Amino acid sequence: MAGRVPPVKHPVLVTSPPLTLADAGARLRRFVRTAFALVWIVPAALASLQLTLLGDPSGVRPPPVVALVWQGDIWLVWALWSQLIITLVDRVRPDTGGMRRWIAVHAAGTTLVSAVNILFIAALDHHFSPAVHAAGFRGALRGAILGHLDMQVVLYWAVLGTAYMVEFVRRYRERDQDAAELQQALARTQLEALRLQLNPHFLFNALNAVAALMEDDVREAQRTLTRVSDLLRMSLRRAGTSLIPLWQELELVEAYLDVARVRYGAGLEVDLTVDPGSVDVPVPSFLLQPLVENALKHGLVPGAPNQRIRLAVARDGAMLDILVEDNGKGLEGTITETGSFLAVNPSVDGLGIGLTNTRQRLATLYGNRYAFRLGDPPGGGCRVHIRLPIS
Repeated sequence: MAGRVPPVKHPVLVTSPPLTLADAGARLRRFVRTAFALVWIVPAALASLQLTLLGDPSGVRPPPVVALVWQGDIWLVWALWSQLIITLVDRVRPDTGGMRRWIAVHAAGTTLVSAVNILFIAALDHHFSPAVHAAGFRGALRGAILGHLDMQVVLYWAVLGTAYMVEFVRRYRERDQDAAELQQALARTQLEALRLQLNPHFLFNALNAVAALMEDDVREAQRTLTRVSDLLRMSLRRAGTSLIPLWQELELVEAYLDVARVRYGAGLEVDLTVDPGSVDVPVPSFLLQPLVENALKHGLVPGAPNQRIRLAVARDGAMLDILVEDNGKGLEGTITETGSFLAVNPSVDGLGIGLTNTRQRLATLYGNRYAFRLGDPPGGGCRVHIRLPIS
């Protein structure tokens, strides 16, 4: 008897939470503190090497270890002072605490840091330099003041200025990110409002068709009402979704045309041509249905023979071409174009809620990267041509 094959355990993928703006700011602060703690190693090493090779002012060249301790301590102490300065930058801000308080705090900080460093440098010089040691600590202090006081003040304000520059960059990024998120939220709100505007629009038209059919063919009206419920279910399924695969949009259009055929009769011919390579391309939800409805409502006549609607979708490089065309009465001279590819002055006034809504949604989603053309084809009727970026 063959042994049982143990079930295959698939690895569990653990997704990391998205990096928030607060996390990015905290990371930047940690990076700045770490950088200020380590950057002083460079001048400490250079000063120690210079002292080893050239000696002190008296010409004495100490051993490398002594030079490293002597000059290294003078510079590495700034790794501590820089942390204090960064803390003051975080807690004392000129825009919230007042300029006078800010100047007073950093004037006191400059005085404290410079005084402590001068005493520290004097102690190191007095300990390691035979010439300075012979002159006594008072002489070492005088030499430290004359040789290092100005540099201590400059270093304090250099660290302060660099810390504020990084802080301003962080705040700018936060404001820029907040503005981008606000713009995206407004765009999502606008798209959802436009989508909700379309749902009852086509639904009411479909129910009107069912009501008219009830007087002539109850069974057909029941079948059509079932199809209307399918339309509503598809609409609810796409609620809150701005972009859906093209095949889902085509599914909704076909359901809508099933309802429309009840009113327009057997004389309505639909020519649907779709590039197989485009069926999974994301498109705005409720993009095609208003175009088809516009062709039916404004171009064709219920019950008339030899009426045609052509819907063609194809990829053209990085663009998606959508064409909706009918052989009805046309636009009667009304022509509109929008999008950077085909026109400059958009105008869809008076063309109904469907086309106006569609153009507004495209502008919200794609900015100037889309194209919208509405006009009369040479053979008569109406043609809507839309180009969307595939990305």
